[in-house]
Amino acid sequence: MITAGDVGVFHDGGGVSQYHFNQLPNVRFNEERHYYQGADSFEDFFKSKHKVKLASFHVPFPNQNEWMLRLKRVYNHVDHVFVFCSELHCATAEQLRQLDKLKISIYVNGIFRKSFDHAKVHPWMDWFCQPLHFYKELKPTLLEQKLQGGAKDQMFDTLLGAHREHRDFAYFFIRASANKSLYFLTYYNRIDIPLSMSGFNMDEDGLETIQYSELNHSINRVRYYGHELSISQVIPTKIYNQTNYSLIAETNAENDFSFYTEKVTKPLMAGRLFVALAGQHYLKNLRTFGFKTFDSIIDESYDAEPDPKQRWTMAMQQCEWLCQQDPEVILEQVKPIVDHNKNLIFTHDWYGEVSRLLESELLPYVE
Repeated sequence: MITAGDVGVFHDGGGVSQYHFNQLPNVRFNEERHYYQGADSFEDFFKSKHKVKLASFHVPFPNQNEWMLRLKRVYNHVDHVFVFCSELHCATAEQLRQLDKLKISIYVNGIFRKSFDHAKVHPWMDWFCQPLHFYKELKPTLLEQKLQGGAKDQMFDTLLGAHREHRDFAYFFIRASANKSLYFLTYYNRIDIPLSMSGFNMDEDGLETIQYSELNHSINRVRYYGHELSISQVIPTKIYNQTNYSLIAETNAENDFSFYTEKVTKPLMAGRLFVALAGQHYLKNLRTFGFKTFDSIIDESYDAEPDPKQRWTMAMQQCEWLCQQDPEVILEQVKPIVDHNKNLIFTHDWYGEVSRLLESELLPYVE
């Protein structure tokens, strides 16, 4: 075990980066001696005289600029900067692009289409881990108990969430489809009214609201089998038990980056075939983590189509094709793929991988 020497570390933003610094396999920091925690300690850190100085930031969302000002001010006075980004949206992606500099390492929940020239960019699949924690660590047998096997009456769960252009596209496509009765469709559309008033489906055994928590968005907190977590982390087993497959309408559908959220994590954990409405190469990039998709069963060429509406049309056509197939045959064909995905999402050490990468970058500064 290596104890860091005369090193000062500034942690900006909610303790996220501090958590990962504290998970390192072989390096230990003393919080009282090494850490400057939060924006209020920035000036003390800036004026400090440590032999080695490191700065670490967690990108806030909704997007803000204050943290960028602190980073730019400190950049020339530190040995290295570490940036963690769990919410990859157009605004935060643009902020990260501005940080393409030599002394910066970026840990991001997704994949950029274009490589950075100077900054090191590593995957930090935070949204693989957030829903996973409850079902892997707290209730490891719950999914097995609740999910029912066999073919179901409806084909697709289509839980569209808040308003997005690609979700509008899916909603109106399904409404016009001759197979619309085969889709379990919800679209609560607005985030400025309570979920209970917007058509959001909260019919799940073990789910309780929390008095202090305003349920205006799926990120808000609920109690599930006695544990507090975001409602977005709860797998909708009642809906899955009525449907055979999932239509994923991701948070973003940009071509410049792939952002992976609980919307794909939950079908991976539950062992489901899915079709994705997302950006170009969403499936291709997902496969770089070791997951398998379904090109042996459906036509996934939609994933490479650059034009968004054409890509979404091609994806929805695959949903329509599946609606016409015998689900017992498809489910048998898909079993080796979904079993592989389920095993990978549950057994891979996603945070441990980040800890090892982070430690390899920190070692030159602490030894």
